[in-house]
Amino acid sequence: MSTTVHIASLLVHARTEAISDVERDILALGGAEIAHSDDQGRLIVTLETANEAEIVQALTDIQLLTGVVSASLVYHQTDGAPEAAPTSLQGDTQ
Repeated sequence: MSTTVHIASLLVHARTEAISDVERDILALGGAEIAHSDDQGRLIVTLETANEAEIVQALTDIQLLTGVVSASLVYHQTDGAPEAAPTSLQGDTQ
């Protein structure tokens, strides 16, 4: 049995004067990494969590950080889940 990992990508916009503090606070969250940031306050944040609830909680935590103007979920996928049995789109033929 494999463990499912949820991978998410967030787009965060921070006030430019607070970008260093926002980056520090995001990195303090478990499973969060900053994939990219620019001098206009835009950050791409990736999350690795055990379930959807942790993604929602991290997104909420980031939205509430001082200096964050907005944060939104851009992408979500699961990895490591057992593959489903193949199904036929045309039904059984004999």
